[in-house]
Amino acid sequence: MDETTNDGVIEPTAFLNNDLTTPESVVIEDPVLDLETDPVSETELTPRQALRAATRATKESLIAQAELVAMISPVHSAPAEMKALLEQWKNAGRTTKSEDAGLWARFNSAQDQLFTRLDLLRQQRQSEIAEAKREKESLIATAEDVAKRSDTRQAVEAMTSLMAQWKQIGQTGDDKTLWLRFKAAHDELYSRRDEERHKSVADQRSAAELKKSLIAKVKALVGAPDLRAANADLKSFQIRFREAGYAGRTNKSLADQFHQAQQDFFEWVRTEPTRRREAGEQGTYGRRARLAAQIEQVRADIARAEQALKTTDAGGAKKSHGKAITLTLGESGAYTSAAADALRLRILLNDLEDQVRLLDEKLGRS
Repeated sequence: MDETTNDGVIEPTAFLNNDLTTPESVVIEDPVLDLETDPVSETELTPRQALRAATRATKESLIAQAELVAMISPVHSAPAEMKALLEQWKNAGRTTKSEDAGLWARFNSAQDQLFTRLDLLRQQRQSEIAEAKREKESLIATAEDVAKRSDTRQAVEAMTSLMAQWKQIGQTGDDKTLWLRFKAAHDELYSRRDEERHKSVADQRSAAELKKSLIAKVKALVGAPDLRAANADLKSFQIRFREAGYAGRTNKSLADQFHQAQQDFFEWVRTEPTRRREAGEQGTYGRRARLAAQIEQVRADIARAEQALKTTDAGGAKKSHGKAITLTLGESGAYTSAAADALRLRILLNDLEDQVRLLDEKLGRS
């Protein structure tokens, strides 16, 4: 039975349930027109034939329109368009019984094609919604993890990326609930960031000063006599620069300066060995590097000798507080030996440093 309102309009549910697809729903009782045959003259159409021909043309037109609606009409308007065509079909009249059955089958086939298309689109949309929900659930889990990271700056960058991804995902039908969960993680991170900003002004200034000093140190590596040691120093400076933390508004500028200083150093390291070889300075630089290594070792030995003097008196007894290193004739053997070692090492250190200064003058580094 057709689903109609009091004014005779067929409800859209009738189309969705495909209740209007039987020829019985469109039969117009006309016993006269049910005749299968209609004798005609050879020269002209009878009024009955002319009526049937007009009806046939009208229904052919409605079939063509229905087929177009089934294939290309927008989803939101196609059901209403098909319903309007069906209303016209009901009022189009009849041809013969067998011909009407064939015409109706074609019209009904167009309806079925539309319903199939709408159903496929509905299934596709449901699949898209499910996938969108899965993606948003995944982003929520990631956002909740990001919100708890200790490095706020990196966490904010990650959250910004997650927000951009969220905006690219389609609707799910439960967007408000999902969004509130995502926004809660987002707000948690940004609230923590704002708190840290208010209480970390001094830390930012300190980080900026440290980064500036590290930039200066990287720049000073250009021209260093020991390339291997310079490379090791650069790695140390890189670690300290990363660990310095956020430096406020100057953070990006300082990062750019540090990057440029590194690039200048890398370029110098690339060309310096060739320059030294062509200038015949490789041997001199090699000797200076060996002297520098000796100096570091002697300084370590002096530190150990001084520590021994601080804890040993002239009679061999332990002291809680040592004095400056002095060498006094007549002191006991242990103290005298330690003092002599310290003095010998200092003399050696002075000699090594003098040799380095001479080499620097030769290399034009003085």
